[in-house]
Amino acid sequence: MKRIRLQFYILLLVFGSLFSSTAFAAEQAAELTADCVFTPSQNTGDAWALQDGNRTTRYRSSGKTSVAITSGQPFSYLYIVWETPPKPWKMTTAQGDVTYGAHGFIHEAVELPAPQAEVTLTLESDQNTICDIYVFAAGELPPWVQRWQTPYDDADMLLLPTHADDEHLFFGGTMPYYAGERGLKVQVAYLTNHWAEPYRPHELLDGLWQVGVSAYPVLSDFVDVYASSLEQAKGLYPEEAVTAFQVEQLRRFKPEVVVGHDVNGEYGHGVHIYNTYTLQKAIEISNDPAQYPQSAEQYGIWDVPKTYLHLFNENAVLMDWNIPLERFGGKTAIDIAKEGFAKHVSQQKYFQVEDYGPYDCRKFGLYRSTVGPDVVGGDFCENIDFSPPAPQQPAEEPPKVSEHQPAPQPEEQHPTAEQGNGRAVLAAIIACAVVAALMAAAVIFTLKKGKKAKH
Repeated sequence: MKRIRLQFYILLLVFGSLFSSTAFAAEQAAELTADCVFTPSQNTGDAWALQDGNRTTRYRSSGKTSVAITSGQPFSYLYIVWETPPKPWKMTTAQGDVTYGAHGFIHEAVELPAPQAEVTLTLESDQNTICDIYVFAAGELPPWVQRWQTPYDDADMLLLPTHADDEHLFFGGTMPYYAGERGLKVQVAYLTNHWAEPYRPHELLDGLWQVGVSAYPVLSDFVDVYASSLEQAKGLYPEEAVTAFQVEQLRRFKPEVVVGHDVNGEYGHGVHIYNTYTLQKAIEISNDPAQYPQSAEQYGIWDVPKTYLHLFNENAVLMDWNIPLERFGGKTAIDIAKEGFAKHVSQQKYFQVEDYGPYDCRKFGLYRSTVGPDVVGGDFCENIDFSPPAPQQPAEEPPKVSEHQPAPQPEEQHPTAEQGNGRAVLAAIIACAVVAALMAAAVIFTLKKGKKAKH
């Protein structure tokens, strides 16, 4: 009897390990970076920087160069962290050449056409500097790997922070709640850039990804410079150029809701003040094709339905950022805003996210509306209808199918990657259930046989 019981426990362990390993393999992609060999065509002494996981170390090429990546196991994904927006580059695989880098993402996830043991990256320009390359096998990529979408063609909400980290400090739970929890198309466009501080663009992307934003942000050509007043900011950045930038963002993204800075620049930052000053001008003229005709011709015109400003006293609204969010496992919007700001490691000693005090990230005011005043309050999207338009009826009946002509067959539906993974897990569960049933039957049979043998 003891032998039968031992066999049963062994079978249960085998069953458990089979189920867990199958389900895990279907979900999690193993990282293979440490076991890969990186071989650049030049500056070979710096190849170690490609796989050390440190963004402060870099591999720089001098003119056209190539980097071969080989692995003992087939890999399906590369995740490349560039120092600055890359120029187009080429990847050579067993299936041929593919060009990447068209969007200038500095965090770029690349899915290979098929699992490979070796690929070669060709950098055509010496402006392509790589901080790190991560290599993954097939499966579901870990959450920290950022798979950016291109900026939206038509956004639901546009946030206009001045610097990297302002979006968390002063707009608080806006992104976790509206982008993460509600799944709205939230676009972020920064008035200044931080390319002079190479670590800050990485912090910016890490922070956005943490709070549920998936559309790549816009970074202007205006270099970050401190100003203590509006007049000083006007001297640093030409007003025509800044206003044109603001108008272009409104027309390009056509948001239902815009969220901007305090008119007094929160703690008095002159460029924050300038950002809102030019935004106020822009929202009054973005619907006029005679104003800044170049962006009007490219994107059309737009009249923003609702504009909110941080700490604006008129038509005040107090946002509740303490509601638990299902998307983030029950954490609140303010919790996630703090996590997003924590990604800005270089800024931790200067600021913190506050839902109290003079910079309270819950306090806003409805500066302008074409859809009426807020009545209920507490929702930037009050009076905004995001439902899709009702489908139009066809103008005429579809052509009848001839008796001698076979009816058109529906197109074959191919499962998505998520559906494929789900089906793989389901298949594994069914297979394991069958194995368990067979094992149970075998144990019962053995027990009966043992009882018969005793008699």
